[in-house]
Amino acid sequence: MSSPLHTGPAAGRRIGALRDLYTRPLYHTLQSSSGSPEELLFDTPSAHLDALMSNERAAVFVPPVDFAQNSSGMVLIPKVGVSSSGHSNAVRLYLRRNLPVIRSIAVGAVSATDVVLARIVLGEKYDAEQPTVVPVQGTVEEMLSKADCALVAGDALLTLAADHPFIDIVDEWSDITELPFVHTVAITRSDLYTAETAERLLASMDAGRAALPSVANAVAAETSLSADLLQNYLSHFSYGLDDESLASLDEFFRMAFYYGMLGDVPEIETGR
Repeated sequence: MSSPLHTGPAAGRRIGALRDLYTRPLYHTLQSSSGSPEELLFDTPSAHLDALMSNERAAVFVPPVDFAQNSSGMVLIPKVGVSSSGHSNAVRLYLRRNLPVIRSIAVGAVSATDVVLARIVLGEKYDAEQPTVVPVQGTVEEMLSKADCALVAGDALLTLAADHPFIDIVDEWSDITELPFVHTVAITRSDLYTAETAERLLASMDAGRAALPSVANAVAAETSLSADLLQNYLSHFSYGLDDESLASLDEFFRMAFYYGMLGDVPEIETGR
């Protein structure tokens, strides 16, 4: 099947990227390999998926729930993704002190994947199967004034100093499943999949994984964060999508379906 995406080199270079700092190693060579400012486009997962459906992206990076909710006709780019395990400091649930039971979660700038993961962990280990999700923008203290616990993830944790007990959600997932947790995957439509795009994304990720100090220095130059802090943060993530990661995705989707947070369990297919 032919597609307008492949009729010109500029369109074929467009990759949908996420702003989360832990994804930066994925893009290590994508920003400069063609010299085109259009190659790497940063936006929300929903915007990228819309662009992918309208032939404006060759591939996009999204969190797992965004893939699951739009999986029909989609394939994963083989071997490309981001995961973490154990105490990765990627997703935390801060708690009110002396909390007997969790009935509500305050969420701010987190992904749907983070929310689903937190609810699964609470159901599996803390007897809180149906906590109410309360949207709250603000500090952890402000979030805890509105709910029993506060979900914080990603970049916000780099500089957060909150004096509250917390649950490391990824560590709990690892304890439940003995698997890593997948934070980001690269996907495209099955009819648009090309080995060339897959190889380019894999090569960029491999280059970034081998050059974490350079990635950290580049981010430090753009922000007020120190290179040492960033390098330590990035070191908690694994770059790739192996059999354990695929098994984790499948388990995550099945548990999300069991808890009523997905309408069905998506098929996980990779491009060939």
